[in-house]
Amino acid sequence: MQIKKKEVQNKIYQGAMEVFKENGYGRATMKEISKKSKVPIGNIYRYYENKEVLFDDIVFELYSTLKYNHIHENLEEIPSNFSKTPRMFLNNYINLATSKPMEFFILFNASAGTKYENFLEELVEIRWKKYLAYKRKSGIDYGHVDEEFIMILMKSSITSIIDICKKYSNNEKLLRNYLIKFDYFFRSDIGDKLKEINFYTKD
Repeated sequence: MQIKKKEVQNKIYQGAMEVFKENGYGRATMKEISKKSKVPIGNIYRYYENKEVLFDDIVFELYSTLKYNHIHENLEEIPSNFSKTPRMFLNNYINLATSKPMEFFILFNASAGTKYENFLEELVEIRWKKYLAYKRKSGIDYGHVDEEFIMILMKSSITSIIDICKKYSNNEKLLRNYLIKFDYFFRSDIGDKLKEINFYTKD
């Protein structure tokens, strides 16, 4: 009996993922999820109170893990071999994107109208706070840095990592390769780049 219940819940979960991916949260309906999963709508409500609870079940674990990954990212970590091996922060992205490709896409592309719709901004804010903490700790002075531009760079960096993960989640070798290349291009000699370009304030 327990196995049967698990099978039914899995059918609902898989059908809901397809509907959310195709229509987004806003246009998805329990009726459509019932049709896609081939589970009567009344039966779906025995497992999930509403569409919001079902969406939570699909993305919450991924959301929490990615947030934890960013909170614990080591911005100072630039290993000597990072042109060939991804740092732990990226390895976590690779593992999540390849193990939960549908959930990954839904979280970042189909969550408008949910509490997750500003998740990218949350991740940027986490990195921004870590940058400010690192700046205070290091005492490094690059002159009057245009911090608004630094924020733009941070957002473009995180967006690029997410886009690479979404595009190559079905090919771990390519995903790993492109994330390593991107990270190396973006982070190598970052201190020298800041000094050379000199991100002065807008004026």
